[in-house]
This record gives sequence, structure tokens and C-alpha cells, in this order.
Amino acid sequence: MITKELLEKKYTPLEIAGIVEMAEKDPDTLVLRSEQYYHHQVDSAMVLVKKNMPNYKFVLLCGPSASGKTTTAHKLQKSLINNGIGAQVVSMDNFFLGMDHYPRLPDGTPDMESFEAMDLEHLNECFDTLLRKGEAMLPTFDFATQTQHRGTQYVKLNDNDVLIMEGIHALNPKVLSDIPQKNIMRIYASVRSKFVCGEENILIPKDIRLMRRMVRDNKFRNYPPLATLKSWENVLEGERKNINPYRDNVDFKMDTTIDYEVCVWHSMLQSQLDMTGPEEYADYPAIQRIFKGLLRFPSIDASKIPLDSLLREFIG
Repeated sequence: MITKELLEKKYTPLEIAGIVEMAEKDPDTLVLRSEQYYHHQVDSAMVLVKKNMPNYKFVLLCGPSASGKTTTAHKLQKSLINNGIGAQVVSMDNFFLGMDHYPRLPDGTPDMESFEAMDLEHLNECFDTLLRKGEAMLPTFDFATQTQHRGTQYVKLNDNDVLIMEGIHALNPKVLSDIPQKNIMRIYASVRSKFVCGEENILIPKDIRLMRRMVRDNKFRNYPPLATLKSWENVLEGERKNINPYRDNVDFKMDTTIDYEVCVWHSMLQSQLDMTGPEEYADYPAIQRIFKGLLRFPSIDASKIPLDSLLREFIG
């Protein structure tokens, strides 16, 4: 059962004392309550969509790297379907232009975080067709070959259906600029809570996302934390340019912080973040803060993470 205190939590700083105490004494309850609050937010978004049907046809869900936006989109889809609203999810990544068309960073590497990497004209054409005709052929993107394949994904929208599109550029006002605003719901989902001890910031939202990304990169790409760190500032710069200007012009905001997750990252990252190791870490202040912050939390084994948790996006 979700408590009144849990429902009223609203992006407030998370005092680590209570989390540490519960992680040590009753980790199962900590996990349950943390997961309940996240799912409550998903259901709140569902209620807002339902209240505005049949006007809403498109839900644009944006979040920065490691925010859990993909999982959130699919959780929202399931909640909508369970409440009588037809819903499908598509990724904005399918509208990438492809390697030959990406803008370049100063060092010559392709800038896949750039809005100019998107096939905006085709995206707007596809969604305009969906609104007018109720069906359209959307592209898919092959990441192995970095190639967009047009007309390979059939999407049909009935009168009581919505299409959820998730992506880092979903809130850019140039996206669906010709679609009536009454037909669009915008959601911003990200880690929005910081972990504190009194007035001291122990871990800030960017730290949580960086830890998520380090875990995911290591798990699925076999990247060491240092490899993730080296690209992190470019990721943040892309967010400052492409997401932050638009994140307040939305209909609903979600905090995807999972209160117990730092305890899990402690158990998974501590051995990899041995600060007695190479001096390469000296150039990354965030890693110093993360290493010290992790030591403030007890470990919770990843086996306690529910199979339907948002955190599974990062550990499988």
C-alpha cells in the first residue's frame, strides 16, 4: 500500500539517514516503497492522458541519458492499455539520418546527440499522416549499419489510441510543429532528486545517471568506468543544448529516482571505482564525489531488484 507520505514526496532532497537505516534493517520494504512511488507517477501520467482523450493522439516523452525514459514509455503504455486506452511506443532513434549525415564534433567524431542528426522533415511527415489518416509507415533504424530504413514499421491509430514517442529530442518545439497542440501531451522524465545529509549534498541527479550509465556500459558493452567518464561531458553538453531549454514546457514531470538504487550501485561499482588505482580519475571531480558518496550507503544485492523495475534497463 502506498502511504500518504510517499504520495506527497515531490522531488525533495532525500535524506540518506532514513535510506541507510531501512537498507540495513528492512531492505525488502525499502525496495517495495521505492518501486511503488515510481509506479504511482506512471499511473498519474496515465490518468492525465485518459482525462484528455480523445484529444491526445501523441505523447512525447523526453529524458536525458540514463533517465529511464525507454522503460517509462513502456510502463506508461502498459498502464494505458490496462485502463482502456490503446497505446504503442516508438523510438525517436528510428528517425536518425545515418552516419553519412551526422554533424561533427570539433574532434571530427559524429555528433549523434545533436538535433541535426534527426530526420525532422520525415518525422513530421509521418506524424501528420498518422493524424490525418490514422495509419502510416514509419522508419526503423539499424544501429549496426547506422542506416535508416523508411516504410518498415506500420502504425495504426484508432479513435481511442495514442502513440508514445520517446527520445532525447522529443520536446524540441520543431518536433510535430504543425500538429495542433491539443493533440500532444509532453512528459519530461529524469532523475530529479538528490541525496543529502542535512545541508550536505552527497550525490546529485547527474551522479545517479552517471552511475546508471557506467553500470549499463560495463554490463552490455564491457566498458570500464573510465571509458564512460571520458564521453560523459559531451553527453551533458548535448543535454544542456538540446533538452534543458525545453524541459519546463511540459504537461507532466516525472522523477525516475529509485530511492534504494545507490545501495545497488554500491554493490556493483565499488570494486571498479578503486580510487587507489590510476591517476586518470583525477581529472573527473564527479567520480571523486561518487566514490565518497557510495561509501555512505550499505550494499543491496541486485538480485533484490524486481524484474519489472526501471533499474532493469541498466542491469538486464
